[in-house]
Amino acid sequence: MKENTKNDWDAFIEDVPWFLQSDQVVTINNPTKHLPPSTEFKKTFPTLSNLLSLSRRTEITIDSAKFDLFAWNSNDGLRMGWLCPQAEKNTNEGLHKYHSLLLSIFGGTIERFNEPQDSWLLNHEGVLTAEEASDDASFIEDSLWAFENDEIPLPVVLSEFYTVAREANGNVTLCHRDSGDILLFAQDHCYDHVTPLGGCPEYTFYTINDTPTFIDWVEAIARQWQSHITKS
Repeated sequence: MKENTKNDWDAFIEDVPWFLQSDQVVTINNPTKHLPPSTEFKKTFPTLSNLLSLSRRTEITIDSAKFDLFAWNSNDGLRMGWLCPQAEKNTNEGLHKYHSLLLSIFGGTIERFNEPQDSWLLNHEGVLTAEEASDDASFIEDSLWAFENDEIPLPVVLSEFYTVAREANGNVTLCHRDSGDILLFAQDHCYDHVTPLGGCPEYTFYTINDTPTFIDWVEAIARQWQSHITKS
């Protein structure tokens, strides 16, 4: 089959052709297995650890930026995966401790290819990256007219949360720096897996059903992807 003649980078570019600019220089290394994560990482994120262990990891350099392309074979015969900034020591001291642990092994994802339609990452841009996490939730202040109109007090302290995922339409998933609680701020959605945070108007803050914490959220996403890949 033609699909078998492709490498993972070819499959990535075919699915997201807008990602690469014509003047960018790309260096592609041969695929390898992902390096075994630390014992603490495996204990904290067992599903993500297993998912990464099943991947093909290709080191990619685009101009001077370094990435890992993690790829799997899907149940329907396609290559699928994540383009991720290479993991490095996190210097942002304001992150939740388990996010810092995650970034020591896995750099988050900036793009995906052939992703399943039931993934919570669909239509997202930066997810779990150090760059995305550099923004606290204070930017939401400009979008709180629903609280003002209904004279409802804001139930969260925005500076205590930061962004872990950003959707193309502006919806953001937030993590509390200390507790690791996860919230979704969504002004444009049709999700059926979320519940309005107590007292909040629709299209503002939500909890994610059965996914209260950072670890729960990361592991839920890993399970979604793992259910679509072949294990061979």
